[in-house]
Amino acid sequence: MVAAVRASIFAYGDILLCSFMPDWGVQAIVSWLLSNSFHDENISIVAEEDDETLSSSNGAALLESVVEAVNGCLVEAPKYGLRSPEKVLGAHDVIQAIRKCSSAGGPKGRFWVLDPVDGTLGFVRGDQYAIALALIEDGEVILGVLGCPNYPMKKEWLNYHQKYYRLMSKVAPPPLGSWHKGCVMYAQKGCGQAWMQPLVHDFGKLDWRHLREIQVSSISDPMSATFCEPVEKANSSHSFTAGLAHSVGLRSVLTFIFQCNNVDIILPAWKFIHTFVSGMH
Repeated sequence: MVAAVRASIFAYGDILLCSFMPDWGVQAIVSWLLSNSFHDENISIVAEEDDETLSSSNGAALLESVVEAVNGCLVEAPKYGLRSPEKVLGAHDVIQAIRKCSSAGGPKGRFWVLDPVDGTLGFVRGDQYAIALALIEDGEVILGVLGCPNYPMKKEWLNYHQKYYRLMSKVAPPPLGSWHKGCVMYAQKGCGQAWMQPLVHDFGKLDWRHLREIQVSSISDPMSATFCEPVEKANSSHSFTAGLAHSVGLRSVLTFIFQCNNVDIILPAWKFIHTFVSGMH
């Protein structure tokens, strides 16, 4: 899908418009997979984008690119223990899948909440981003899942740029079990635990046996903690956070590119995951 977005930006020259492509694509993929997995044609999803642009007379070329990217991703569904479509999805199928992501939510009933791409800039650059999904029932978070395709299982690799890490992995492949191509984190209300595991393991398929329990840091002294904020000024008031860090005695402020906005939103009920950086391993 990254390649499709870059090709579209080159073809149309509209970076802003093409930056929505991953959102449309992920919404269509997640919508189709949820409907197929739960045999529910009326599945309800709250998400960011609608199909207005893709359905317009000027959106035909963009829609074609989104459909191609969606089918390219769904064909790999068996790697993750899911079924692929019996036949290639057409433009109408993709539009219908995106339209299922138009729920208004609310305090009653069951619905899914999806942030298709948290960190569009990281996605386009092939760096860090996340796909966040939660199941809500009568206003309460029941299930939270955070997919991080470029986040390594071993946090030590975060000291290196993702592209450098991938290059070094090709030169000297990591040993079995050290997985390096992304991870998924998830928690369920009432379990008292949250887990992290490789997105795809060494042998090329999702393996539920290689999971790791995760929790927030045990640090209680603010002076020993690390304060995290996004580097993009549009996502954070750096002057405010600097003042806040100083007022509570924080010594370390980490500025990062990866937008972690959804961590507190998707998994609040378990109070296990509030940051990717401190105490996750």
